[in-house]
Formats: sequence, structure tokens, C-alpha cells
Amino acid sequence: MDAALRSKEAQKITIYGAIIDIFVGTVKIILGLLYHSQALVIDGVHSFSDLFTDIFVIFISRFSHEEPDKEHSYGHGRFETLGTVVLGTTLIVVAILLAYENIVRLFFGETQTIPGWPTIIGAVLSIILKEWAFRFTLKVGKKIKSQVVIANAWHSRSDAFSSIAVLVGLIFSLFGLPFMDTIMAVVVSVMIGKIGWDFLWSSLKELVDSSIEPELLEEIKKEIMSIDGVISMHNLRSRKMGDKAILDVNIQVRPFISASEGHEISTYVAKNLIKKFNTIEDVTVHTDVDDDRVDGVEYAGERRHLLPLRSEVTKEIFKLIPNFETKILKITLHYREGKILIDLIFHYDEISDEESNLIKEKLSTLSWVENTEIYLKK
Repeated sequence: MDAALRSKEAQKITIYGAIIDIFVGTVKIILGLLYHSQALVIDGVHSFSDLFTDIFVIFISRFSHEEPDKEHSYGHGRFETLGTVVLGTTLIVVAILLAYENIVRLFFGETQTIPGWPTIIGAVLSIILKEWAFRFTLKVGKKIKSQVVIANAWHSRSDAFSSIAVLVGLIFSLFGLPFMDTIMAVVVSVMIGKIGWDFLWSSLKELVDSSIEPELLEEIKKEIMSIDGVISMHNLRSRKMGDKAILDVNIQVRPFISASEGHEISTYVAKNLIKKFNTIEDVTVHTDVDDDRVDGVEYAGERRHLLPLRSEVTKEIFKLIPNFETKILKITLHYREGKILIDLIFHYDEISDEESNLIKEKLSTLSWVENTEIYLKK
């Protein structure tokens, strides 16, 4: 599903939810005020907080599903994460305010009036409509893989749960226990706060680049090792980006293959992972010809020393064997296990066996040279 369609689906289901929130919230607040149920009034406020988050989700969905651009090369998934943080924070603030008000009312308030029976209608109506909104919003959220839409679905479920608690309190109140209405209002507030905290915590972990689930990482490792040409892998790192993930991995290939073959293997690793795991957005593959970990430890702070590059290597070679500079047809360098293997190619009639041995002997004095091979070309 492309980004534009995902955004459209998210906004469509959220608008339906907003209509339900306006209707249910209005009914609960009116019935609560008319028939003396503080818990139902608070539940109505909860429904209107859903309306606020609905508007916010519509706004976030508009931007979070846009394609990557110049300023956001990895896409706009963080907008969705940020939206979930705001949604969770809103729920926590609402919960704290409502809990405080009702705790004060419970211990220091006036004698409470028994709510009227019509309040039951408001609670039941809320349970039915908000549960319906939860199920359909969750279905769409999973379909388009949108964390903020899924979070909003659970916000609707929290309203349904809170209405169940309110219904229980109202039933007790009608049997002569009016204080149960206030107690249920506090219970509802705690439920709202818990759901808000869950959203906030999971999104904050994502904002600090938390890794994806260990089980998924194991599947990814197996997939990488199944690819032809990969000898081993290490330093597999991941970070979440909205409903997607970005990977970074080192793979080890055979040391004497061509650079183009090594590149092709790494390209295949990246494209295969993106194709097989729909949660993976991008993969950076580092191709090694040996295991470059320090003492087998991944993410080691100190790497092995850097070896000289071609310009410095050729400079040192010609310094040691200046008489052969014009005779060398090609120099091939192999970097492996902290050393360099040097292949020198000469025309077959340009060098004798004695000269070959002399060249090898002189180049062996360089600390970073593992070995030198001389090849003759006809």
C-alpha cells in the first residue's frame, strides 16, 4: 500500500471515530449533569479528549506517511512517533486532573446525590459505540501499519473500559451507595493514565533509537546467513522509525573476490531483507573480507589500526624498488587480517627469478605487508 493510500485510510477511520466521540461525549455529559453522575461527566470528558486526539491523528497521518524528501531522507515516520508521545502525554494529564478532583470530592465533598437511572443509558451507549470504534480503528491501523492509529484505537478501547467501570458504579449507586460513583471515577482516571503511560514510554524508547524485537533480529540474522557468498555477519544494529525499522550490518565475504562481486552480495542482502520483512525500510551493509571485531567483541570502541591506502603503498614500493617502477604492469592490493597482500604483475620477459626474490625480500621489510606475489603476463 502506497503512502498516499495509507494516509487516506488513516484519516477516514479517524474521522468516523471523531463523529462517534462528539456524539457519545455530548450524551454522557448532558445525562451526567442532569442526573447527578460525576463519573459519567468525567467519562464524557474522556470522550472529548478522544476527539482531541482524533484531530491530532488526522494531522499526523497527513505528514507521517509522506515519501522521503530532501530534508527527511528516511521518510517522516518520526512524526507518527511524536504524535504518539503527545497522545500519551495528553491521556496522563487528563487522568491526573480527573483523579485529583474526584479524590478531593470523595474525602472532602458534600453528601452525594444518587444518580438517576437514565445515566445507565449513557454508559451502555458509550460501551457499544466505543468498542465498535476500537475494533474498526485497530483493524485499519494494523492494515496500514500505523502505530499512531493503533494507539488511537486503544484510546477508544480505554473509553469503552471506563464506561464499563462507570456502569458498575452507577448500578451500586442506584442501590444506595452513591460514593461508588466517585470511586469508579477515580478508577477510570487510573485506567486512562496507565494507557497514556504505555503509549508515552514505547514512543520515547523509539525516539532514542531503540532496537527492534530480539525475535525479529534472529530471523533477520538467519536470512542474511542464507545468502550465497556471506561467510559470517556481525554488528547487526537496528532502530525504529515510526512503523518501520532501519538496519546496519557487517557481512564477511571471501577475501579474494572482486570488489564488484562483494558489492553485489551486499546489495542482494539489503534488497532481500527489505523484500522479505515489510517492517524494514532501509539497510546499510558493510562488506568485510575478514572479521574486524576486536577480540570478537561487537561494537568495540577501539578498532585495529588503519592500513595505508594505494597511493601510500605504491609510494613505498617504488621507494624500495625504484629500478622496477616502469616495468610493473599492475598492482593489486588485498587487505585482510590487518595486513596487505601485494600482487605485482610484470611482462614475462621483464624480470628474472633472482629479481623476483629480491623484490619480495625488500617489500617484506614493510610492517604492514603480509606477503608479495609476482605474476608474469604474456
